[in-house]
Amino acid sequence: MSRSFSLALAVLLAAGPVAGVAAQDAAGAYARAVALHQAGDLEGAVRAYGEAVAKDPHNPQLRSNLGAALAALGRYAEAIDAYREALRLAPGEVRIRTNLALAYYKSANIPRAAEELQALHRAAPGELRTTLLLADCRLRLGEYDQVQALLLPVEAAQPEDRTVQYLLGMAFIRSGRIQEGQRRVEALLRGGDSAEAQYLLGAASFTAKDYPKAVEHLGRALALQPELPSLRSTYGQALLFTGDPDGAEQAFRAALRDTPNDYEAAFYLASILVHRHELAEARPLLDRALQLRPQSAEAKQLLASLDRPSAEARPAVEGSPLLGKPAPEVAWLRPDGATERVSALRGRPLLLAFGSFTCPQFRHGAPVLNDLYRRFREQVEFRLVYIREAHPQGEWQSTINTRQGVSLAEARSAKERGEHAALCRERLEIPYQAVVDDMDGRAEQAFAAFPSRAFVVDASGKVTYATTLDEESLQPEALAAALAAVAR
Repeated sequence: MSRSFSLALAVLLAAGPVAGVAAQDAAGAYARAVALHQAGDLEGAVRAYGEAVAKDPHNPQLRSNLGAALAALGRYAEAIDAYREALRLAPGEVRIRTNLALAYYKSANIPRAAEELQALHRAAPGELRTTLLLADCRLRLGEYDQVQALLLPVEAAQPEDRTVQYLLGMAFIRSGRIQEGQRRVEALLRGGDSAEAQYLLGAASFTAKDYPKAVEHLGRALALQPELPSLRSTYGQALLFTGDPDGAEQAFRAALRDTPNDYEAAFYLASILVHRHELAEARPLLDRALQLRPQSAEAKQLLASLDRPSAEARPAVEGSPLLGKPAPEVAWLRPDGATERVSALRGRPLLLAFGSFTCPQFRHGAPVLNDLYRRFREQVEFRLVYIREAHPQGEWQSTINTRQGVSLAEARSAKERGEHAALCRERLEIPYQAVVDDMDGRAEQAFAAFPSRAFVVDASGKVTYATTLDEESLQPEALAAALAAVAR
């Protein structure tokens, strides 16, 4: 069974009752509290510690022990209050600060945990347990350079430490230093397969934008050890970028149930909700994301967008190098077998929607494009340009395709691709004409349109707008505004 290295950090600093000298009039309550605590009666211990604190309010050991009992019950907010008061009374007490940091960590208040751990690390830089826990906090906060600065000296002294390999490998991968991260993956795999190794492989694939491979590795990691920090939120992002926002939403919600202060889970779930116009639920998630990472420009921008009128057009999330340039001069086949060239459509504005039935992103965007066709069909020509299948049989299958039973083999001829296009139009109720890219994929390549993308072309043949069709990127109001601009 795989061992959890990151989560094991917390138990390294577990707190328990420590006997001390209480004030004379609190001695009885204190003795009862320690006995109850050591016997495992935590609720009774909390009550007895409370009585002792009331009689001897300036005793830091009493408050520290109270914090330990509260933390053992999972009542972290109360434990933090008790530890902070104890630390105020005894500012130099390392054990109290350590337990305060651990309470912040276990309550998922990672920024405050990092503050306390940084103070401990400055005082004792050679303390391995503190260094590992601080590195884990920096990793969760996205401060990858600091993780590397903390752990490279530790790795040099202890090259076989698997916790160090895991944390350092993740920091390298997430900062784009894939080869450095891969070295740590290989070191972990020498000890056999593990959730940590699969997580690192998934993170490397994600960074390289190989989202299908990321889903595969992250899914294996989840099967081995679902409680690894940030694993569910990373898996959710990979699902989102493979066109499965419903699966991603479930992953983000599960991540937040386990770790309420997971920045990625809060931000990306909010992003999904914003695109679905569920703003009341999105706003507190974005507030939480900004509390966790106050410098986050993406969270600030998304939060600001909630107060803009819904009809206000926003720039496309995904652009194209073709913007402002003439549309590529390519040809495709019409249903009657005749060849149609892009130049033949000049003189009237045009919307080109590239995609295939096995592309979840295209299926997501199809209803939006159908609505826009009904609004602009008198002024704008629409074409579905059917290209190669995004997820053909025999290759990696999107999770949403598997759930929805969508499966098609890659077309072996233009005729068969035309049949796939007809099926796509029927299933998605697409009212506008479909044309078929040739078997060499010339149109797809010229527009860099795989797996799906939409382009607005004005009457002169110039590309004025481009967007991918996934839930994160497709902005119906902005696309409608682009169509209205060329339809004038």
